[in-house]
Amino acid sequence: MLAHIKLSEITKSFGALLVLNGVSIEARSAELIALIGPSGCGKTTLLHIIAGLVPPDSGAIYLNDVLVPNARSHVAYMQQKDLLLPWRTALKNALLGPEIAGEDLRRAEAYARQLFEEFGLAGFEDTYPVQLSAGMRQRVALIRTLLSQREILLLDEPFGALDALTRAELLEWLLRAWEKSPQTTLFVTHDVEEALKLADRIYVLSERPARVKAIMTVSLPRPRDPTHPDFVHLKAELLRTLRSP
Repeated sequence: MLAHIKLSEITKSFGALLVLNGVSIEARSAELIALIGPSGCGKTTLLHIIAGLVPPDSGAIYLNDVLVPNARSHVAYMQQKDLLLPWRTALKNALLGPEIAGEDLRRAEAYARQLFEEFGLAGFEDTYPVQLSAGMRQRVALIRTLLSQREILLLDEPFGALDALTRAELLEWLLRAWEKSPQTTLFVTHDVEEALKLADRIYVLSERPARVKAIMTVSLPRPRDPTHPDFVHLKAELLRTLRSP
């Protein structure tokens, strides 16, 4: 089942520090939404609120038009660090979600091995995290997230620490996986091109306390060529919006 999630007028403070100031965002079923804005503006806090890691001070969360405190049981969350368990092999790390959920591990393993093949990791299933490169570890973490098979994906700058070439490859893998099995996805990034390559819509957040400055619809067909004039035009427009007061 695909999920539709909507956050309405969300505010959040940590002590005297106001982080989110009436933020409203919406991700429709099977839509890929990018959140972009200055460092420290509250993008990660928004994902934490959706995942139920922290509560909002005020505002409302709707899942499939039903008011809920959070969407915890409906999300798979990939954070900035891969968070792989060092004592488990790559395959065992990927299978952590289905194992905890008590799912049929034979079926989950078959799907995991298929994803290892698609993500260029065939032959590394029994390798431990310390033996993998940073890019390979992130691929394992992404496979683990996809194996959770939740209706909503939360991705918090999962490739931000990687070199440009590895990041571009992982974005292509992510996009191919999403196109095969679309999930409602919220993707935090600082990278303008990354947002434009992936997203159906982009929410531009202001400096802290965050508010929504603009919402940009990206209707270009995928895969998107960064050198195409339409892409270049959207990139210039998005940069102007980010730099505006």
